[in-house]
Amino acid sequence: MSRKNSILLTLSQIAIGGVITVAGSLIYLLIFKNLWQMFIDEQITHGFWVGLFLLISIGCTYGVIIVGVSEGVRFVGRKFGIDVPFKPVCSGAFLGAPAIVGPLELLNLPLDISGTQNIIFALILLVFKTIVFLLSLPVQAWLMLQLPIEILYVIAIPIGAILGYRLANIEEAEVNVQET
Repeated sequence: MSRKNSILLTLSQIAIGGVITVAGSLIYLLIFKNLWQMFIDEQITHGFWVGLFLLISIGCTYGVIIVGVSEGVRFVGRKFGIDVPFKPVCSGAFLGAPAIVGPLELLNLPLDISGTQNIIFALILLVFKTIVFLLSLPVQAWLMLQLPIEILYVIAIPIGAILGYRLANIEEAEVNVQET
């Protein structure tokens, strides 16, 4: 496949996956805001039942979004003449959104070493702070451009799906080389 077609394939998969993610998120909003509110009424504003309904809504819609994005990525791949396996795509899509949460939470770590008396602990903390800075650098750049963070969540699932099947292909090639 030519480089131009490869780039077009990747961008098409991200676009289709992003549309499916937004549609799934809107369905989740519809389910939680409208349908669950009929069951829990206005009398229950917190507690076990609201948590249970929220867990069911998130679990079901996240699963549907993962499968939908995976099938969307596979569909675009078939249009370009590439057979994309389901399992690596689904695994990558499942890990897409949590891959954004990690660097975002690293930005919120309190890593102040000013009051530390132990030099070894201060050095370990300094190394850890450097690693945290490097890992969260793409998210910091995104936030410095003042772009909405929700866009990262929308494109993280299709990007994770694409990485899932592309990295699986590399792993299979390495296994095939070792077997010969």
